[in-house]
Amino acid sequence: MNGLWEGFKFIFRGGFMMIPLLASSLIALTVIIDRWKTYHKRYKTPPGLIDGVLEKAWGGKVAEALEACRGKELPVAAVLMAGLEHFKNPTAEMEIAMKNEGESWVPVLEKRIHILDTTITIAPLMGLLGTIIGMMGSFKVLTQSGVDDPYSITGGIAEALIATATGLVIALICVVFHNYFNTLVKSSIYEMESAASRLMEARMASERKKG
Repeated sequence: MNGLWEGFKFIFRGGFMMIPLLASSLIALTVIIDRWKTYHKRYKTPPGLIDGVLEKAWGGKVAEALEACRGKELPVAAVLMAGLEHFKNPTAEMEIAMKNEGESWVPVLEKRIHILDTTITIAPLMGLLGTIIGMMGSFKVLTQSGVDDPYSITGGIAEALIATATGLVIALICVVFHNYFNTLVKSSIYEMESAASRLMEARMASERKKG
């Protein structure tokens, strides 16, 4: 308990700006955990789903392919389902249906990532502001006591720099996860586009067989 208390004392030596910095770090951490679970559990495409659906579509088993997609709240499953529901309609209609479904998933995949982007910008600025306020306090001590107590000045500046260091650490962590989640979003979009393209190939192949 003493170590924890000492840790809190060290953190709050950075001044009152440490409060919004810690709040922003908690918000960012919540977003990181939420997005991690979303991408790796909720919206992760099961192995073999796309190939299984497309195999059925190539074999003309559209009803079975639809059944394989039904009930799965996944971006790629939703796009394939939109295409399969229009499989016997004109090609342009099928393509537009899949395009609209894919586009509707993009905001869902990008949800809350902007919070990390905002934290990347404001955390260093809040840290810098905290440092400036701390240094202003140190110079105030200098005007009152002169150079007789140098530790009170240098110590105050050192403590003020804690805020800047904290802001930079928060921003660096957020940059890593922001880029990582953006990569996952792009991968999901590519997966939807690839699946839609392959389903269109299956549709054209079935038309050639009929012809």
